[in-house]
Amino acid sequence: MPNQTNEVPRRKQALDKESSFRQKIWKLWLLFFAAGLAAAFTTSLTHAGETEDKQQTRAVIEAQLEAFKQGDGPKAFSYATPNIQTMFGDADTFMQMVRDGYDVVYRPASVRFVKFETDGMNALHAVQMIDRHKTLWNVYYVLQKRPDGTWRISSCETEKAETNLI
Repeated sequence: MPNQTNEVPRRKQALDKESSFRQKIWKLWLLFFAAGLAAAFTTSLTHAGETEDKQQTRAVIEAQLEAFKQGDGPKAFSYATPNIQTMFGDADTFMQMVRDGYDVVYRPASVRFVKFETDGMNALHAVQMIDRHKTLWNVYYVLQKRPDGTWRISSCETEKAETNLI
């Protein structure tokens, strides 16, 4: 007949090991769950920040386009970064440059925002514009976030689209 005094400690030891194993599994599951929540929260915050940046930068571009439409040089010039403002010196010179070299931006017949990217401090908007002659253009705006949190346009590049309007 087996010795019961030896069997009880062995059973207790086996139960303790099983319990310890379950605790480890439970802790591991909790760790993965917490990591998943943290990742989801971080992604949500990043997405929220990107959405806010997208809205703010688009508003700056739209405000500058409206200032061009209204012929308000000082207001249009105010949406440029300090480097651009220094480069052109004043609103009149800036407006002349836009009229001469960026007619599609100065007087677009149609504007469509198509792509956005940001790293939180710089942003790129790809915009399609149709000019007064019904030509399709790809326009690329780069914006910089200023220390005060506002966005300003640091460059604008235009290229005639490879496709024609139908």
